[in-house]
Amino acid sequence: MLNEMLSHLDRQPRDKERRVAWPKYIEPLLSAVGLVLLAHFSRIFPLILKWMHADDDETVLLVLEGIQTILKLTWIRNTPYVGRLVDELMILYKEAAMKRAREEVRMHILQILILLQQCKGMQFEAAWGKHKDDPNLANLESSFSGRGAATVKTVLFITAHL
Repeated sequence: MLNEMLSHLDRQPRDKERRVAWPKYIEPLLSAVGLVLLAHFSRIFPLILKWMHADDDETVLLVLEGIQTILKLTWIRNTPYVGRLVDELMILYKEAAMKRAREEVRMHILQILILLQQCKGMQFEAAWGKHKDDPNLANLESSFSGRGAATVKTVLFITAHL
């Protein structure tokens, strides 16, 4: 079923109706398939990375929520997408300044970065290293660097209840 859905999305990735409906209603299916998602990363992540930069805030927010779900279910094991995901999140963080839902977008990005930091460790640090000196990201860096375990657990708890 997931494979068929992805085939339809691959054929029409810019169809706004589909790109909003898929992340809005896919969470129960993602939860059901769990780690099997890993087998579909090569098809899911290109769509996610494309939709992450959509013009409408609804799509961006839904995609960011979907990324959080995928990270929580798979801890993004054995994938080459960590570096690219961090790069795209940094671009989106900067683009968020032009969005109405900028604070919500930036909060989701922070939550995703914290999850990546926790589950990918050194791989995340290497990807983040390319961006940490960017003056446009100074606030973001100070928000998650050097966080204590209690702070991370609080942010993850809040994320789970949003």
